[in-house]
Amino acid sequence: MRRRSRAGRLWYGGAAIALLAVLAVMPVGGCDNSPYEEAAAGQSVLYLATRAETKSLDPGGEDWSGLEFLAHIVEPPFQYKYLHPTELEGLTAAEVPKGERRKVTYKGKQIDAVVYRIRLKRGIMYHEHPCFVEANRRLSEDDVKGIHSVADFTSRSTRELVAADYIHTIRRLADPRTKCVVYATLAKCLLGMDDYRKMIEGKLEAERARRRKAVGEVRHNSEWDKKFNPVPIDYADGAEAFPFVSPVFEADGKTVDTYAFEVVLNAPYPQILYWMAMTFFGPVPRELVAFHSQPLLLARGVFLNTYPLGTGPYILKRFDPINEIVLERNPDYREEKYPELSRDHPDYERLDAAGLLEDCGERIPIIDRIVFRMEKEAIPRWSKFLQGYYDEAVVLPELFDQAVTLTSGGQTSLSDEMAARGVRIVAAPPSILLWYAFNMEDPVVGGYTEQRRKLRQAISIALDIEEAISVFANGQGVPAHGPVPPGTFGSEPGKAGMNPYVYDWDDRRNRPRRKSLDRARKLLAEAGYPKGIGPDGQRLTIRYLCGSAGVEDRSRNTFLVKQFKRLGIGLEIQATSPNVFHDKIKEGSFQFIRYGWAPDYPDPENYLFLFYTAPDSTDKDGKPLWGQNGGRYKNPDYERLFVRMRGMENSPERLRIIRQMLEIIRRDAPAIFRYHPLRYGLYHKWYRSVYPRVVTHNTIKYRRIKPAMRAEYRRKHNQPQIWPPALFALAVVLAAVPAVRAATKQLREV
Repeated sequence: MRRRSRAGRLWYGGAAIALLAVLAVMPVGGCDNSPYEEAAAGQSVLYLATRAETKSLDPGGEDWSGLEFLAHIVEPPFQYKYLHPTELEGLTAAEVPKGERRKVTYKGKQIDAVVYRIRLKRGIMYHEHPCFVEANRRLSEDDVKGIHSVADFTSRSTRELVAADYIHTIRRLADPRTKCVVYATLAKCLLGMDDYRKMIEGKLEAERARRRKAVGEVRHNSEWDKKFNPVPIDYADGAEAFPFVSPVFEADGKTVDTYAFEVVLNAPYPQILYWMAMTFFGPVPRELVAFHSQPLLLARGVFLNTYPLGTGPYILKRFDPINEIVLERNPDYREEKYPELSRDHPDYERLDAAGLLEDCGERIPIIDRIVFRMEKEAIPRWSKFLQGYYDEAVVLPELFDQAVTLTSGGQTSLSDEMAARGVRIVAAPPSILLWYAFNMEDPVVGGYTEQRRKLRQAISIALDIEEAISVFANGQGVPAHGPVPPGTFGSEPGKAGMNPYVYDWDDRRNRPRRKSLDRARKLLAEAGYPKGIGPDGQRLTIRYLCGSAGVEDRSRNTFLVKQFKRLGIGLEIQATSPNVFHDKIKEGSFQFIRYGWAPDYPDPENYLFLFYTAPDSTDKDGKPLWGQNGGRYKNPDYERLFVRMRGMENSPERLRIIRQMLEIIRRDAPAIFRYHPLRYGLYHKWYRSVYPRVVTHNTIKYRRIKPAMRAEYRRKHNQPQIWPPALFALAVVLAAVPAVRAATKQLREV
């Protein structure tokens, strides 16, 4: 009996194992690995990955990473045309104004100023917000019970955007507490802005001193006071003495024009219009500042820099910067249309072939919701793009071969896999500049003598940028012949745009050809370093300061060492942390560094200024503040021409001046101009009307998602994989067979 019982247990146990193995591989109710809610599958939602953790969404503040979100929420006066993204047009402004020369009296002197009068469109409304309810700007302890965010307020209102909002906003940029990252540039060109800041600083210090005296130095917590009990500043108080931004009066000279304001410059600077297309000039109404200045709200973490308010096509619905940021379509957005293009327009066929004219005349925004998910690592971002869970991806170097195929002529096309998935590739204009900078104050590599120039020219020739592009950028880069990239005014094609100190023109191939290594060696000898040996008999060794030490940096550094070695020059790598790197640049404690620059606006001034430092840019000790001119280049002829060029509109005369500037900087060789990288975006077939951008961020309002197409793709490319668990189940069944056989045999014997 005992034997039968044991045999039965064996038989039933083996059969149960086999049955469970089979059940384990049977799909129950399908399989879904989507990271999103099922209810959103058929909605017009755009899913994007973001890598930078945004700390602030204050339009005027210090966090550049917030631009990709803020650009859809707040609206500066101007924007770039969607189908012609280097041209400005009015956004909240009725049109783009021309600068008017006008005599302005300031501090008892007549200033030959340039005035831009901006006239706003009427009927533009803010998003509904509690700040527009007066009672919410005078909250009591009882009022804030249960309040932990702006969303907790039930009483909300709105009002029309008016000129006074922009006046308030621009004055607020001068408040040091705003920490505006472009303040230094604005203060140099806006008449009286710097003096206005000094007035605000005086008011702040006077009130803080009063508070310290009232409670005593020991008891006063200045840091807590600044954060949770900010000093209220009326930006209109005393502002009439500082004309950098002013109201406009009606014909009677007494009534303020509700829809117009003026920006006053101390000299011509047409680039101010580009600045006014950035989110720094997005209106911040006085009611919002007053609302978020209440200590009772600040104590609950309700800060202005996490709850932006605007007039834009999208409203912030969720701000969780370490996980997800969500924007939703503004249901009350004014009537704006996707730009239309007539068939006789010269770009009509090109734009139509790219699918950019499908939505002409459609009301925008078209997409209902934008979801930005934090995804720092490249491989997970790429995997989710392939699964259809992100709608776009950037072609990264480590994934280039998987996404892109190079033709024999060096052209790029989609890989077969991407083409089969219906993915589209869109190339962005080569607007980024990469370069190496010499320290022009260094006694070895710096200086402006003919010998020092020849030393830097020799190194510029020997450093094979074309090979670097091939090795480190998959061949996707345009060699730089100066600071200004192709497609920007001042950059000329062909022989006219070539750097003659580094290249010769190849008539047979009709393109530049890098000068020979023999030419570089000859220049090096003329510089006093034949075969890399200096007058002291020692080998020339240059110190290269590197701000990181990753795997890619080590590869690039090894490449650099070999390039310098071809001239007999040693290269000492000094790898350090980013913070130390920037400190050493400020101190001038380096010989050779690597730089990169992405433009703020599509104007040659935004590149040529990288090698210019204004004479009055000094610290309190009178030392130059080099800013972006980290190589400390200083040539009086270049500076004189820069000042002239900066204040000019594009014209033949401006081009002539830029040519002179390029000749000077190429001859002096304060930098080795590397290349302008080519960037590619990949877009799924359901993500439509995508035009490559250079400097603008507010373009999602023009784009379209086709949810049904995306849902079908996800079903096709996210099917449950049966064969791995099936193989496992088969192995379990086979392993159970001997036990079943043994049990059966024992039962038969009984």
